[in-house]
Amino acid sequence: MQSTSSMTCPKRAYFRFVAPTTLLLSFCFLLGAACKKPQIPEYQAFDNFGLSKISMGESVVSADLKYYNPNPYPLQLKRANLAISIDNKPVGTTVLDTLIQIPKLDTFYVPVKMKVDMKQLLSNALSMLLSDGVNVKVSGTVKMGRGGIFFNVPVNYEGKQEIKF
Repeated sequence: MQSTSSMTCPKRAYFRFVAPTTLLLSFCFLLGAACKKPQIPEYQAFDNFGLSKISMGESVVSADLKYYNPNPYPLQLKRANLAISIDNKPVGTTVLDTLIQIPKLDTFYVPVKMKVDMKQLLSNALSMLLSDGVNVKVSGTVKMGRGGIFFNVPVNYEGKQEIKF
């Protein structure tokens, strides 16, 4: 007969090795899921279109780009670098370097200002007045994230935008 003091309990060995390993793997899984790249917000429209500093050479255009955050958690937008084209003609670029709080599962606005070459804009003016909308293309990158972890996310949107005068 063997002595009970020389035998190790199988349950103790199991809990010494498997329980901490399971806990560590669970923590790594949760950390990996939390650091997953967020979904790209969906472009919806632009509002509050305005012109300032109007001149024949260059003018300043401002608008609020409306987006929807499909993520089930809030985000922060740290930086945006976007190029905007109307009817396949580049009209300007904008750089946003302001922290914007983005609510979860809700719409939000990104204010943009850009210098526009008036020759490009005026070449489209007649077609914009005669049609019910224009083809708008927004491309570039935005830096967004949460909890201090930010990702560069590409933006590539193209669609018809209704123009109201």
